[in-house]
Amino acid sequence: MMQTLSSLFQASDGAAVEFGGRLVQPIFQMPLQNAETRFTVHRVSSASSPVQGLCIKATKGGITVNGQSHSQIILWADTSPDTVEIVISSKRGGVLKAWNVWRSGDLTQAWIGNAGMHVSSNGGKTILECSDGVQDVDFTNLVIELEESS
Repeated sequence: MMQTLSSLFQASDGAAVEFGGRLVQPIFQMPLQNAETRFTVHRVSSASSPVQGLCIKATKGGITVNGQSHSQIILWADTSPDTVEIVISSKRGGVLKAWNVWRSGDLTQAWIGNAGMHVSSNGGKTILECSDGVQDVDFTNLVIELEESS
């Protein structure tokens, strides 16, 4: 029986692991260099069931979306636009963190089963290919493009 991604992450103390020839991680983290950084978050695709989402958090700071400030947001595939502009305000040493979540009824889940992401770059964009934890590893469950904008 093959180990789940969550068991591999647990054994690696949360570090990235190699899976199927790809480097996979449980969470995307990006150090923030400026006091204010703008990002465009574009959902390229998502599975319809369970409902997919991207959770975004800023350490030592906050996130502004649609004129409202939050410490953490979830962009759900069934309720948010495909493209969202966010502004992250952070103190020195702040980090943008993003991970995939999914919803079954009223229950939001993350980091269990085969949840994980393959992260790559393409033309200035960071691509997050996410597998939810529900069944086999499938990095097409949620695909996000994250781009720093001016």
